[in-house]
Amino acid sequence: MGRSDRLNLFTIPSHRSFVDGLAAGLLDETDKAELARTTVLLPNRRAVRALTEAFVRLAGGALLLPRMLPIGDVGEDETLGAFDELMALEADMPPPADNFERRMLLMQLVQRWQPRAAVEALRLADALGRTLDQLQLEEIDPKLLLENDEGEFGEHWKQTLTFLGIVVDQWPKILSASGKIDRVTRRQALLRGIAGYWQKSSPERRIVAAGLSSADPAVALLLRTVAGLPRGAVVFPGLDIASEDWDTLDNFPGHPQASMRQMLDRMGVTREEVQVWPAVSPRDGPEPRVEAIVHALALPKSTACWPKSSEYSGLKIVVAANAAEEATVIALAMRRQLETKGARAALVTPDRTLARRVTAQLGRWQIGVDDSAGTPLSRLPSGTFLTTALEAGSRKFAPGALLALLKHPLCGPEDETGRLIWLDNVRRLDLALRGVRPAPGLKGISQRVQTAAKMVMSVGEAKALETWWRDTETRLTPLQAMMDGPARLGVSADSLRAFAEGLAGERLWRGQAGRAASELIASLIAYGDAAGIIPPDDLPALFAAMANDVAVRPAYGKHPRLAIYGLLEARLQRADLMILGGLNEGVWPAADSFDPWLPPVIRRRLGLPAGERSIGLAAHDFVSAAGAGAVLLTRARRDATAPTVPSRFWLRLTAFADGRMSVDEGLLAAARTIDRRPPVPSALPPAPRPSAAQRPKKLSVTQVDRLRADPFSFYAQTILNLNVLDSLDADPSAAEKGTLVHAMLERLIEADELFDAGARRRVMGEVLAEFADQPLVGALWRPRVERMLDWVAETLAMRRDMGWHMTFAERAGTIQASGVELKGKADIVQRGPDGLAIVDFKTGRLPAARQVEAGFALQLGLLAWIAESGALADIDATAVRELAYWKLSGGERAIGEMKTTAKHFAAAWNDVTAFIAMCRGVFEEVAARYLTGSDPFEAKVHPEYAAHMHDFDHLSRLAEWQGRTR
Repeated sequence: MGRSDRLNLFTIPSHRSFVDGLAAGLLDETDKAELARTTVLLPNRRAVRALTEAFVRLAGGALLLPRMLPIGDVGEDETLGAFDELMALEADMPPPADNFERRMLLMQLVQRWQPRAAVEALRLADALGRTLDQLQLEEIDPKLLLENDEGEFGEHWKQTLTFLGIVVDQWPKILSASGKIDRVTRRQALLRGIAGYWQKSSPERRIVAAGLSSADPAVALLLRTVAGLPRGAVVFPGLDIASEDWDTLDNFPGHPQASMRQMLDRMGVTREEVQVWPAVSPRDGPEPRVEAIVHALALPKSTACWPKSSEYSGLKIVVAANAAEEATVIALAMRRQLETKGARAALVTPDRTLARRVTAQLGRWQIGVDDSAGTPLSRLPSGTFLTTALEAGSRKFAPGALLALLKHPLCGPEDETGRLIWLDNVRRLDLALRGVRPAPGLKGISQRVQTAAKMVMSVGEAKALETWWRDTETRLTPLQAMMDGPARLGVSADSLRAFAEGLAGERLWRGQAGRAASELIASLIAYGDAAGIIPPDDLPALFAAMANDVAVRPAYGKHPRLAIYGLLEARLQRADLMILGGLNEGVWPAADSFDPWLPPVIRRRLGLPAGERSIGLAAHDFVSAAGAGAVLLTRARRDATAPTVPSRFWLRLTAFADGRMSVDEGLLAAARTIDRRPPVPSALPPAPRPSAAQRPKKLSVTQVDRLRADPFSFYAQTILNLNVLDSLDADPSAAEKGTLVHAMLERLIEADELFDAGARRRVMGEVLAEFADQPLVGALWRPRVERMLDWVAETLAMRRDMGWHMTFAERAGTIQASGVELKGKADIVQRGPDGLAIVDFKTGRLPAARQVEAGFALQLGLLAWIAESGALADIDATAVRELAYWKLSGGERAIGEMKTTAKHFAAAWNDVTAFIAMCRGVFEEVAARYLTGSDPFEAKVHPEYAAHMHDFDHLSRLAEWQGRTR
């Protein structure tokens, strides 16, 4: 490796383990003292860690490691300054701009150009940053951006390119004003500086550059310099020195070797100058299989020369039905690998959802696995707490958003006792906020706590809730103040920090996720003001997007033989079993990302990397990972939303193999049976039979239909005392509207003001004032309710002229019958020339005729029985001559209508006396069977009349005994 008459260029073929081979070669050629003085230049920090682990595996004892420095990944904080040769150069250079500061400055530029939502401006700023990086890495003259034909592009692209040209030209000046320099500009200068220094004065120590699969001009210059040093060497990963496609790769950037070809061209060297690195390792895979994969991914012109037979030993495939099954297959494969002493397994996938699924599946065996790609901060407790807080503030503390914040694990006291008390009060608040949403803001929540708490809980619980809420409201007030109006992002971040610490305490910043959240908040405070004024409604989405970009990597130390890698992490690493998962198009390779700043034709004209370049790099990663000793390829036929398309790599390989790759049927079968349980026999319909003492002896007229049609539903509601909770944050429903109309009519009739139009408007205004914070109520309900009241007034006036001279509203009564107390309330009772009329208002659907005939609409008939018994308040026993439903719709065309005769309800109401007798008979039968008798409370005795009674279907396990289970 020390010859000086030629360039020292090497490659480690794809079937060999790169870091193990590199470490073995360096150990073979040098003594331990010399190794400690060696400098190894690597693509990124992950490669540094991988090579370190390889040295440890091979050393077999104490070892002073070489100096390992990352140079290739622009996205990391490079340590080029660690070179002693660069100290003088760095001293004369301005410090680099902070990554976050740069992001905020670009975001402000985007907003000045075209104002838009903050999260969209952030997305465009990030894309602009990537474009600036590419232009600087490729050393493109910004003037070339403006050299276009006037009619070549649409107006949008012209404006975009003009803006981009200005940004590229002015960006260095913007940073210079703050005494800083762009990180890419600084990196390029440092790389060129050290290359120039080494060209003039060769270092005495050994320099090895290894593992780079692509290079910009500055890196290429450095690699060429290192290769020419007397004690230098460049080691390429997976450079195919025998590829038949090599000479035509310039036109095919999606080929696995395209990036390697471009790198050699930029270095000014040929493939013939590259030698094979001599060292081997135990982790090397079979060379014939890699040759087969290389043939499978060859250019189209070469497919006619595909070999007739190829070697696929150690390679298996699995096609799962869905993503969950694929994760189970992978977890089982990794678990099975642990049965071999010392064997290691790694999942390689760019699909982070699949990685999380596999991690969860391994948890069933209490196996923790290191995921080197990390977890987004937005999915971890510290990140979700801050995002949820912003969401609650932006939604004016709407019940759902507020409760999500207060129930968060980081919210409230940290000690167990205090936490339990906190959750008890949150539960009480949940109950108080059920139903129609309160007025916006903390004031509306406080009003609801004061008015609704005593209605849904005991006095002691209500007092505890009020006390707790006063303290909690004080803690939430800073968040409300913060979200009152637009502010600079740094100011908002500082307010968020103070609020979060007041509600969650210091534990919010603990652990790796807490430190990541703290660093994000600190960056926002330090540099957020550069982004300008941000509206409060934009803050939740903006912060969530930023938190999603922060990868939290837990400290290594989980299972030592299992790992999950992204493509970047797996580029140079290898395990005994490599599982390549998520091999679907759009995942591996990823879908081509759209550049909103440069149209494809301009990218080609400027010489920027084509979009297919990322496909070529993914293909190179695929070939390298598939070179392990044992390989499992997996994909799912569908994802969470739709069928999937196999990856182009998968399609090429399976077509080339022509059925010669084996399917791991055992893994697939195990995955499909691991969660399978013996079939459960269909359940029988529930038929509880409570004791006589447990059976209620009180019944309302509206409950009789339920008891007869679905006795189990009545049992659950009345005997078990189960009540369905109202929805959170609900819009006012038809039920609320009906209740309000009833209340208005009762007030107007009792005060004898129904026929006074002014009084009707006054009462309506007073009642609807309770919903002043609900704009839909005023806009939609008011005109309808007004028409309803007018129609009722006109109808009663007309009936008054017909002899119905006395009207009573909301009259309740109770009678004893069949050993049961039957109670009811009539909406309207009118006294006429020869008897009573009983009216029930309906703002919703009326009973169907067949329902009335079958005895499943008993309310009016039973009310008539109570009235004829003289049990209605203030009304003497009198025969009932008329029963009616008054349907109040309030529409412009159909305001209201009376449903009283056989025209609407067939023969059931031809004879009111007979109908009342039928209702009485049905009640006596039902009471004798279920209330004073011993019949079981079966479910859905008459399902055709219980379709709307579904609140307790889950409790009765309806789907099971009706045969709908699988």
